Amino acid sequence: MDMREARHVYIVDDDAEVRAELSEALELRGFVVQAFDSGDGFVAQQAELTPGCVVLDLNMPGLGGMDVQQALVDRGSPHKIVMLTGAGSVSTAVRAIHAGAIDFLEKPFHVDDLVRSIGSAVNRQLQEVQQDSRRRQAEELIGRLSDRERDVLCGMVLGLANKIIAYRLSLSPRTVEAYRAQLMSKLGVRSLAEAVQIAMEAGLEPRGAILRTHPEA
Repeated sequence: MDMREARHVYIVDDDAEVRAELSEALELRGFVVQAFDSGDGFVAQQAELTPGCVVLDLNMPGLGGMDVQQALVDRGSPHKIVMLTGAGSVSTAVRAIHAGAIDFLEKPFHVDDLVRSIGSAVNRQLQEVQQDSRRRQAEELIGRLSDRERDVLCGMVLGLANKIIAYRLSLSPRTVEAYRAQLMSKLGVRSLAEAVQIAMEAGLEPRGAILRTHPEA
């Protein structure tokens, strides 16, 4: 995902005038805009759309804003939502925030407020893309390790000294040192902190013998 993709905005509102006004205002500000006149229409095409910000009306015939939001959650969609609400719907909009919407705006609103909310949605999306990229890279690196190297790395994550790791894995301290050097080479790191960071980003969970207790642990 690059910054051009992050400029995609999808307006989902059954009011033709709102769709036209917002589309024109956002396009003038450099966004790539696509409008939908119903939640059903957006959901039907969502899987084929470039990730972006969905400017979503709360109250629509058919699938309303909350229904569309739930559909995106169920699908694990990367799209981020800014919810638009009418007067008296603020409590529902707050529930939308708790369900993952980035922001909500009560009609009528100034387009600059919408642009700021879209900016927040774009930033969140880019952060998640970067986090996902780091996670996948870390998982790939961890996948290069042998089972024994992974066990030693788990011991490092737990903050155990080499002699404790050796005891728990029934190895000699010298062998643990060798595994430690090998795994750090495979991970492409020079420090313990870097190795632990990769393990944490990959979600590596200590398991088996490395978890057994020892009086010196």
